Amino acid sequence: MNWSLKQIRIICLLIVFAIVSANALFAQSKDKFEFGASVSLGTGGAILTSEAYKQYTDTMKCSNGMHLNKGVNIWFDVLLSKKTDLQMGLGFQQIGFARTQTGLTFKNYTYPGIGTGRIEDLSNTVKEITYNYRFSYLQFPLILNTNIGRSGNFKWISHFSVGITPQILMKHQLVAICNPGFSIEGKSQFKLDSSGFDGRILSLSIHAGFNFEYRAAKNKIYFFQPMVGFYPLSVSKTSNAAYPIFAGINVGVLLSNFE
Repeated sequence: MNWSLKQIRIICLLIVFAIVSANALFAQSKDKFEFGASVSLGTGGAILTSEAYKQYTDTMKCSNGMHLNKGVNIWFDVLLSKKTDLQMGLGFQQIGFARTQTGLTFKNYTYPGIGTGRIEDLSNTVKEITYNYRFSYLQFPLILNTNIGRSGNFKWISHFSVGITPQILMKHQLVAICNPGFSIEGKSQFKLDSSGFDGRILSLSIHAGFNFEYRAAKNKIYFFQPMVGFYPLSVSKTSNAAYPIFAGINVGVLLSNFE
């Protein structure tokens, strides 16, 4: 689950951009806005509709599983009315899903590129392989937040959130992990740039949830934003269609110029 060097550089650039831009905006603007950053964690799967998977991982019993998603965003929020704001972002997001082969025995097929492509182990070891399909995106989330309540002391404010996120594919990869105690040619993990997909360059997710803000100080707001969503278009251009679904939470801080 390690970040690549390229992804770390992008994250650092986003953070620097956020700091520099915030200073400039607060110094010049008299409009009401919020500017900040967040990290996101969640879990995801996918709706798979193609029979083409059988030529890769369904030669034995193969079940769908969940994948740990993660991301980072910078945000610029504009107050549209007393009860509505537009949350605009720029960030990096890794989404994915998993599939697990179980009950593997001698000469059963594995994904091409993993050893010889077949199980060569004659032992009685329990043999399972989990295939993690990962898609890394540069994304531009747009979220509309509508106020639905607040605490008596105005410290807590809750919103209903709905939005869309256009995304540009940076990388897609298949990471195969053997269950503990089982290895293939001495390796228990395989990273393959060829995942059986021709990743779609442009993607789009639709999501909804809530945004809970805590006003810690006059110009500082912490927020917790649980969301669920899905991809209405396949993230692949091939017949191996996949429609990711996900649930996660953004946790971050916003600086405000509100008086």
